[in-house]
Amino acid sequence: MAARPARAAAADAIIRPYRPEDRAAVRAICCKTAFRNMGAAKLFEDEELFADFGTLYYTDQTPEEIRVVEKDGEVIGYFFGAPDHAAHLRAMRRIVPRIVLTALWRWLRGRYKRPQTMRYLRHLVLNGGKEAPRVDFALFPATYHCNITRKGAGGRYYTTMLLDYLDRLEARGITGIHGFITEPEGTGIYQRFSEQQDAVIEEWDFRSTDLFKVVLGDDRPMVNHVAGATIPEFRKFALWLRDVKGM
Repeated sequence: MAARPARAAAADAIIRPYRPEDRAAVRAICCKTAFRNMGAAKLFEDEELFADFGTLYYTDQTPEEIRVVEKDGEVIGYFFGAPDHAAHLRAMRRIVPRIVLTALWRWLRGRYKRPQTMRYLRHLVLNGGKEAPRVDFALFPATYHCNITRKGAGGRYYTTMLLDYLDRLEARGITGIHGFITEPEGTGIYQRFSEQQDAVIEEWDFRSTDLFKVVLGDDRPMVNHVAGATIPEFRKFALWLRDVKGM
């Protein structure tokens, strides 16, 4: 039986399963909301390849895990689910080299004009792996990626979709999940949640990233942060984000 659209927190929007005709909108949102809403073009001018990196696995390999927010006939947000980290990693090992080689070919042909683009590519190749935090992905195999445009601000679409995803994972017997965030150093949303709510984020790791400094000259210290938890504990995190943070 096909999944039925769910009414989101705001009465004028629905959350529904992804359809192939949503592909262009999802890719555009990925680029528009990238890098903490600065937009992909701020760092990397090739939005086609950036959208491939951010969306291709989900739209082509796990479209059944995608939910979108539709408001007044327009897709204003998406939620990507990846229940199996190992499968995701295998696919990205095929996708990323093609993207890098295509980008280098386009650079050699003079397509790229902005110096930020090559600084971004160089940093991705040389430092991307070192700046990626790690948890026990076998213990916490599921992950997700969500972006909502400013038109969806205050609608709590993020937590509505996250809670639905956790329900689906639990129904399939998946017991662990991890989440990523890039945030200013010292903020630590996972740590703040765990301390304030007496809940258990079983593993977290963070790695400092110089991406914004190298590409944009932005000296604000930033970290890539990952947290792993059981589904029930991560559900507490989602409820905290909904009820305390209004997300």
